[in-house]
Amino acid sequence: MPSAASSLKCWMKTNKVILALLLILALASFFRIYGLGTESLWLDEAHSVRVSGQNFVSVIRGAAVGKHTPLYFIGLHFWIGFLGDSEVSLRALSAIFGILSVLIIYWVGCALFNRKVGLISSLLSAISLFHIHYSQEARPYSLLLLLSLLSFLFFIKILKQDKKWHYPCYLLCNILLCYTHVFGLFTFAAQIFFLLLFWSKYQSQRFKLLAVLGATIAALLPLILFMGSEGISMAQHGSWIQEPSLTSIWSTIRAFCGSRGLLVLFFFCLAVIAPFSIRKVEGTWILKKPVESLRSISWNIKPEAVEEFILLAIWLFLPIVLLFVVSKIITPLYVTRYLIGASPALYLLVARGLSELNIRKVIYPILIIIVIVSSSGLVNYYTKINKEQWREVAELVQVNSTKNDALFFCANYVQNPFDYYYRGELAKFGIDRNVEDAQEIAAFVNDAITGKKRLWLILSHTGRNPPIPVESYLIDRYGNDSLLLEQEFVGVRVLVFAVK
Repeated sequence: MPSAASSLKCWMKTNKVILALLLILALASFFRIYGLGTESLWLDEAHSVRVSGQNFVSVIRGAAVGKHTPLYFIGLHFWIGFLGDSEVSLRALSAIFGILSVLIIYWVGCALFNRKVGLISSLLSAISLFHIHYSQEARPYSLLLLLSLLSFLFFIKILKQDKKWHYPCYLLCNILLCYTHVFGLFTFAAQIFFLLLFWSKYQSQRFKLLAVLGATIAALLPLILFMGSEGISMAQHGSWIQEPSLTSIWSTIRAFCGSRGLLVLFFFCLAVIAPFSIRKVEGTWILKKPVESLRSISWNIKPEAVEEFILLAIWLFLPIVLLFVVSKIITPLYVTRYLIGASPALYLLVARGLSELNIRKVIYPILIIIVIVSSSGLVNYYTKINKEQWREVAELVQVNSTKNDALFFCANYVQNPFDYYYRGELAKFGIDRNVEDAQEIAAFVNDAITGKKRLWLILSHTGRNPPIPVESYLIDRYGNDSLLLEQEFVGVRVLVFAVK
């Protein structure tokens, strides 16, 4: 009768893929949960709380005014109702989406190639600084990633298996994707472009997929009508986003790779070999003699999985190119985080290329190098302050203010993250971000200082908007000696002026 140890060993050998996936999911969970509430909510996260904390109708209306689609904010609205609005609770929803994305990318890798590619791509996603960062923010990007993966999973299953139940699942994923973020349309566009490219091959699927396209557009009509005026306004008046250059595309690819130059090099080399089958014909690899080993080994290299490579290349690059072109022709919209739905394609290409090396003594060292280089970025991420320190700003005001003080914000919307933490009763005033005229500034300041002795000036996000010279105005009006306190925080600057 076999012992318990031998039975366990046999079970582990039989289920090693499941065990490996569970370990990867545990690693992904750790990275996405660790330090979830350590840092303050930043400006955009505070906007999420403000919108989602309203009643249901106001949530939808508030999302549209902020030029966002409403699905994430609706989900966060109910999440807050059940679990509250602490930093950990708010970000936990995104963390869950991020963990699920690691599982889904495994299924996509299996559906497109094999379990080895699925495992490697899930590991790359698990340790991806780009994915981890947006899995720890109370913003819709983690959900955008998850739904992009699900959309491609069912698209691939339709191409390879063409089962009836795949179509409604695919339709639902695309509708949810576009209601999560408007640039989910670019993910859908990549799939349609691939279908048109291989139109003659998928004769049984193509018209059903076009029917799904029509149904998706019909389902998006309420969204188009609801947000149409906001989109026109953005096109006419622009936004805080700067016009992109070709370096913006490089920055996006670098961000996908974890902002590490060595990883960019590794990922590029592995992605290039993804469409080839590489088989060793003869020779032996000896780790201590790499040069001699390479000379002794002969390889059989031939194209394989070219269609899958094209699909991944379109998934990766078409959204980037489309967003770049729209930003150049209509209005600047190019922001790397909006393209998070395209990033899994890079990890799948890298995983495919690495899996084709077919030698454990080569695959494992490369994986170890990738993990080590990624770890340096992760250490930096977890040990440095990355988000604006609104918690510390609110505490500074709370401890050092008096009833004869007033708070003045450099722009109205900057007040949102401060209000999340501040529990005092000081009067708060904001200024429109487009105000530059001295007389208009004087009117805002006079309203704030009536009956007050000190004015707290809180500056944040001044670099991306037209300059609001409130600080220089106060110094000119009251003199340099009026500046009683000046303190710098990450993303926030606080000054206190004597105004009486």
